[in-house]
Amino acid sequence: HVFVLRRGCMAAAMLGREEKLPLVEEEGRISAVENKSAVGKSAAGSPVSEAAMSVVACLVYLTVGPTLILVNRHILKEVGFNFPMALSGLGLVGASLSSVVLMKVCRVVEPRQSHLITPRFVLLNLAPIGAAMSATLACGNAVYLFLPVGFIQMLKAFTPTVTLLMLCLLRIEMPSPLVSLTVVGMCAGTAAATLGAAELNVMGLLIMLASETAEALRLVLTQKLLQNNNFGVVEGQLYMAPISFLWLACASALVEMPRAVSSQAWRVPYTQPWPFVLSVALGALVNYCAAAVIKLTNSVTLKVKGGR
Repeated sequence: HVFVLRRGCMAAAMLGREEKLPLVEEEGRISAVENKSAVGKSAAGSPVSEAAMSVVACLVYLTVGPTLILVNRHILKEVGFNFPMALSGLGLVGASLSSVVLMKVCRVVEPRQSHLITPRFVLLNLAPIGAAMSATLACGNAVYLFLPVGFIQMLKAFTPTVTLLMLCLLRIEMPSPLVSLTVVGMCAGTAAATLGAAELNVMGLLIMLASETAEALRLVLTQKLLQNNNFGVVEGQLYMAPISFLWLACASALVEMPRAVSSQAWRVPYTQPWPFVLSVALGALVNYCAAAVIKLTNSVTLKVKGGR
């Protein structure tokens, strides 16, 4: 009888404990269920794992980005497809299609912030990112028609400074004095190096300035979308890439389409398809890696790493 009584008391105690699990204590402590969930989240997103993911994203970005630059320059120069807006849209097509496959077809990635997508949200958040991205890609590829690759990469060192100013003006992030001094010093050294450049093209410099301004705005708005609104990398591309492609497609149709039709340049991808296929794949991968670096670190880090 004593054994049965003890077992009954233990069962009652366990039942009472289970009933109290979801309740929050009056003194403001976290309940057992919430505590367990918090421990699981902290284990999944530990600083060590986030640091490792940041390093991997940066390494992949540093590998794929320069490769895409060389491939696109080959298409513009050697292949003769000098339509930078249309060429820039290839990576956005790849990012759009792959994100749809991952989220809508294979359902590998689950949507987390789809409830935020309203016409007002698209107009105020996604449309400006798309416009800035299309301007960045169009100007970024067009500048290779006027300036050499090495000189362009030197000029890109000014982008972190512009990005830093955008972050401060839009009150998204306030960098520390040490970070600000480091970025300004790096850009000052680059300015000193570019003064002695032999090939200075005014049109190329203006296009590069427009590209850097649009790039800084795009990065800052993307950081706000990914971090402040907690969008995932793939989910962010699902909404950002198609809108950016629409901006580029409209601009290309107005500026490049008449020349492409008259010169029959639209046949070039059919005669030499592999450089364009490679540009689609690398462009999509660059978009994913750039979004991952921004989400895990910030937009200034992306540009210090040598962003495209």
